[in-house]
Amino acid sequence: MLAPRPRALLTCLLGLVLVSACEGKPAAGTAGKPGAAAPVLALGAPVPPFAGTTLRGEPLSLADLRGRVVLLNVWATWCDPCREELPDLQALHVRHEPEGLTVLGVSTDAARDAKTLRTMVSGFGLTYPVIHDERNVVSGPFQVIGYPASYLIDRAGNLRWRRDGLIPTGDPELAAALAAALAEPAP
Repeated sequence: MLAPRPRALLTCLLGLVLVSACEGKPAAGTAGKPGAAAPVLALGAPVPPFAGTTLRGEPLSLADLRGRVVLLNVWATWCDPCREELPDLQALHVRHEPEGLTVLGVSTDAARDAKTLRTMVSGFGLTYPVIHDERNVVSGPFQVIGYPASYLIDRAGNLRWRRDGLIPTGDPELAAALAAALAEPAP
């Protein structure tokens, strides 16, 4: 049995590991900047096809969204930064949906957490589609390293912007990337 002092140290270390797994600081410009970790999907590259079922029971695939700009947000109910950005994502969806934006939530919570997920989506009043991706079928190709993780996909299905970590309210990088993607005509 560990003495109280080593046990406290071990508990603190475990807590730091858990917090760092979720807490992502905005990585300004993440992709393409010197010194930044190389993303799995390069900016401008086609996003691999994906398909899932929304919480409303509707099938949804990247092919279904062709011609729309998609802000794919990978998150989990236990992640504080994820919960923090949900109202901003909802506001983006409402504001830009008529211009062709679909915010798509992809929750990687375990299957046993489906009720918690539904309660959270309802509690935040999310009207954009959310896929419960407990087997990482949708999020897997993105090789997510922390939560939240967001990917802006243009009308042609190419990756235009990404953020590993929280999207700050009014983020100018996202605003610029979103405006550029929405200004382009559908293929």
